[in-house]
Amino acid sequence: MALALLEGFNKWAKAGIKAFISSDIRHYELPNTLGNLESFNEQTMSFGGQLAKTQGKTLHYSVTAETWFLGKDAGQLKVDATADLNFALFGDTVTMAASAFFHRTSPGFYFRHYQSRHLWWENDNLSKTIHSRLQATLNYQKTRTKLRFAVDELKDYTYFAQNYTINNDFTRSANTVTVKQSGSAINLLTAELMQDVKFGPLNWESVVTWQRTSHPDVLPLPSLNIYTNLYLRFKIARVLNCDFGADMRYFTAYNAPDYSAALGQFAVQAQTDKVKIGNYPLINVYANFKLKQARFFILMNHINAGSGNKNYFFAPHYPLNERMLCFGLSWSFFN
Repeated sequence: MALALLEGFNKWAKAGIKAFISSDIRHYELPNTLGNLESFNEQTMSFGGQLAKTQGKTLHYSVTAETWFLGKDAGQLKVDATADLNFALFGDTVTMAASAFFHRTSPGFYFRHYQSRHLWWENDNLSKTIHSRLQATLNYQKTRTKLRFAVDELKDYTYFAQNYTINNDFTRSANTVTVKQSGSAINLLTAELMQDVKFGPLNWESVVTWQRTSHPDVLPLPSLNIYTNLYLRFKIARVLNCDFGADMRYFTAYNAPDYSAALGQFAVQAQTDKVKIGNYPLINVYANFKLKQARFFILMNHINAGSGNKNYFFAPHYPLNERMLCFGLSWSFFN
């Protein structure tokens, strides 16, 4: 239920105001020791408000706060704020934006309680996770450049950790998954550059992201992520739109989270002999066509397979497909 006064409803209303109250009922079913399904129900209630200015061309801002006062999530707090300033520079518009949030949230149900044939835990003593972020972005439309900087801090970060033994025949044994909380604060720095270049029919789109985590054993991240897409865009007979190009994804090597098949989630590697993945470019070559309402494409996925480097994994022990040819058609039946 919400009550809102819209921005501009009279000449004194320079921002919109909203107040709301919400209630959630969550239902879970898990198998018990007798082989039957056991039901779990949780109910939470929260209230909050928002102050937002979205009209106009120069300044926009929004502040939203919500707190929970009933149920398992009692004591949660979420505060989100955004602002952007737009001004002219050399005949185009520069956008400077900032955002911040403070979230104190309870770990999810499956962190606190889980029952299955292979995994079982009860964690009623988990602390609330505190996640705060400060972020700034700069967007200059004339040069198609966007910069982003962010600082995150996490306290009592909750995560899954997986441990197992790999036997001589490459099977696994003693597979366990546990819920852990980081006892110390985790700091994360992020810097990202998005740059698009256009020269006649030639287009080049790139995103480069640098990250640094203070606790890679708890929150593992690659130091560098790169995505780049180079293509030619032109028309044939003024009606057939064509794109011919190639894209590449690359990230530096790191101890990536492992996939837990028993849980259906990713978990941090807790075993002594951790597996590193990355430091491998994944390259695709494609051709896209559009004729009125019809779109069709042909794609050679992972064209660099067999180049000698066999480290093509996005998760430990789960290799990517090798070279594969794909094609497709999309047709919208309207004028």
